[in-house]
Amino acid sequence: MSIIRCISISAACVVLVASLASAAELTRYREFDLGSSLAAVTAVTKSTPRDLKTVHAQPALLQEVNWQPRYMSGAPVADRSSINEMVFSFVDDQLFRMAVSYDRSRTTGLTNADMIAAVAELYGAPADSPAPSRARADVEDGFAILAEWRQADAHVALRRSQYSELFSLVITSISLEPIARKARAAALVIEAREGPAREAALEKKRADDQQKAEEQVRSTNMKQFHP
Repeated sequence: MSIIRCISISAACVVLVASLASAAELTRYREFDLGSSLAAVTAVTKSTPRDLKTVHAQPALLQEVNWQPRYMSGAPVADRSSINEMVFSFVDDQLFRMAVSYDRSRTTGLTNADMIAAVAELYGAPADSPAPSRARADVEDGFAILAEWRQADAHVALRRSQYSELFSLVITSISLEPIARKARAAALVIEAREGPAREAALEKKRADDQQKAEEQVRSTNMKQFHP
């Protein structure tokens, strides 16, 4: 094998390794990694059961954890003060989405270009960055997408609210998000189909409980009443 060929192969390997390393970085935000279990995330956030929400139980378990670092017990952790809130979304105990909302007091005065540059320090140059003076036309949930990073199994989007100066960062697993989306759609169909019967059963239970309570009061009063 020629020296030139060896150099070419080595260079290709270096590029591949660098690419994989970059891809791995996109799946991580601070101490959190896409694909992590609920237990792994809550071990860091120290979340309580009240912070956990079951969105749907079937056909897949969809859960969310709402975390506000400022309300954590113990000594504050450096560099978390810029985070107002994080929402972790799980499908069958796998983290498929992290939505980070930044504290407005920490981003006041920052331009779109400033925010893009700040995030680029974490993830490198964005895959799709518009002119700094305006956001892209793409809109999701009232947020305009300022820049995106996309590689391997991760997609990162820097967004800004159309109605305020609120900036957010959303990190999504490209493989898990469609599974969660399909499960959510199926859950809505199931709920629509089973809703009337479930509501009827709930109404019957309320009526039965009410009748039982009234009978108990009647029984007690019959024993105690003296004309």
